[in-house]
Amino acid sequence: MCPLIVYILLGLAIGYIGGYAGIGGAPFLIAFLVLVCGISQYTAQGSVLTMMLGPMSLLGVMTMKEEVKSQWKSIVIGTLSYAVFSYFGAELAFYFGELSVKKYFALLLVLIGIMQLIPGFSKPDHIEKTEKIPAWWLFLIGAVTGIVGGLFGIGAGVLMVPIFLMGFNMKKNHARALTLAILLPPISLGAFIKYQQEDAIDWRLVIILFISYFIANYFGAKRGSKANMTGFKRIYALLLIGVAVVYWLQMYLS
Repeated sequence: MCPLIVYILLGLAIGYIGGYAGIGGAPFLIAFLVLVCGISQYTAQGSVLTMMLGPMSLLGVMTMKEEVKSQWKSIVIGTLSYAVFSYFGAELAFYFGELSVKKYFALLLVLIGIMQLIPGFSKPDHIEKTEKIPAWWLFLIGAVTGIVGGLFGIGAGVLMVPIFLMGFNMKKNHARALTLAILLPPISLGAFIKYQQEDAIDWRLVIILFISYFIANYFGAKRGSKANMTGFKRIYALLLIGVAVVYWLQMYLS
């Protein structure tokens, strides 16, 4: 276990990143808890998913009210589909076993990192960017990310933002607003039920991380609305791949 101040600083850092890029930062949070603080993969995932039950992105959403209002139907669809299907993802996590989940988690980090690094995923700037995504696509994306989220303890943002930007050429601020708003309700309720049944939640950790994340999220969202994401995405991607390498080294050298 890490000292209290480490958890506070970790929550502040991840909260700022979440607001800045619309990405919850859960992969880094889970990896840090497992690799540095010695918490089990299941408890780290269960605790992070439980954080998402609270309005963790409220202050960030408040800075993007207009973009959120224009997408309320998409927000409802994405939230409900993620919440329901996250339960099935959590079931898969305990079916596979903790060691397998750690291996797949590391692989997921690499895949997300590669998505950020390959420029071919992004459409040229001269192509008109969209502000909304069809409802059936939102349901499908919510379902898939819900399963992945329940399986690995990550939120909607880390997967949805790249999909919205790269797959649908969505406007940056609308993609960030959509994912931050989807994170506002108790999006991980389905997964929470399963992790709670398995006693894989550290409530003290949940409270500390939630409060610090909540505070920092506002400042990150305010800064991110005017930021160029190109450099950030590259750094983010390389860090993800680096964390995955550390994961594999720990598993095979221990």
